[in-house]
Amino acid sequence: MALNAPGRHRAPGRHNPLAELTLIAKESAQPAVKGAAIIAASGGLIASVAGPASAADASASVSADTSAQAAAATPAAVGPDAVVLETGNALSAIGFKPAAAKKAKPVVIEDVVVKEQRADAERKAEAARQKAQAEADRQRAEARAAAQTRTQATTSASRSTDRTALAPKSNPAPSASGIVGIAQSMFGVPYAYGGTSPSGFDCSGLTQWVYRQAGISIPRTASAQQSAATRVSSPAPGDLVFFGYPAYHVGIYVSPGRMIDAQRSGTTVGNHSIWTTPSGYGRF
Repeated sequence: MALNAPGRHRAPGRHNPLAELTLIAKESAQPAVKGAAIIAASGGLIASVAGPASAADASASVSADTSAQAAAATPAAVGPDAVVLETGNALSAIGFKPAAAKKAKPVVIEDVVVKEQRADAERKAEAARQKAQAEADRQRAEARAAAQTRTQATTSASRSTDRTALAPKSNPAPSASGIVGIAQSMFGVPYAYGGTSPSGFDCSGLTQWVYRQAGISIPRTASAQQSAATRVSSPAPGDLVFFGYPAYHVGIYVSPGRMIDAQRSGTTVGNHSIWTTPSGYGRF
């Protein structure tokens, strides 16, 4: 056996720390007895990171020895955690400090169903508001229309009243079956000067009593009845027939040329001829 046999050396080439870390990670899955090899390799990584392989000065040797001693004093880690631990120690040894992680802002994710429900509630609230506004507008329109109708009715009534006040009085013709019929019921009652009852009538007493039975109040004398009546040119049955002006005689018109009257003493109430031209006709 030769005593001076040359030692086995690693093939020449540049040291690659990352390749060595990969190899260490693979071997870390082996039993814990390989922990020393991982630590020794990590020491080499530190030496490589600290300076170029060609610059193997005394300070690098000291750093490597110190790192090896610290690793020997630290309990060996096994597995992927050993890689992380040794890598962190190596970065700390060269003064590398990781940047502080920024605090992430909380993200609020709104539930899709809740969002849809809120939108639906907003749509319903808007529809209800529009409906209430339309109802309020309708009520205001109805109130305006009612007020306008009342105003128009008041104005029309006022104008109608004014026209009635200004219009000349025009009495309707008396009912023939009314005035004439009442007068005919008095046929045969004797004439009595100043008489005003069925026991006896004079001419104006008869007309006053007949009209009173029909619910119409007229003056007592012929001249007073002439003044109070409305003059008509075309008499109707029941109108008054006057003679003279002021009137000295009055009868109740029945038909052309005929009247009912109480003429004079010795006669009775009856249907008589109009013996002369009347001075006029009157209506109540």
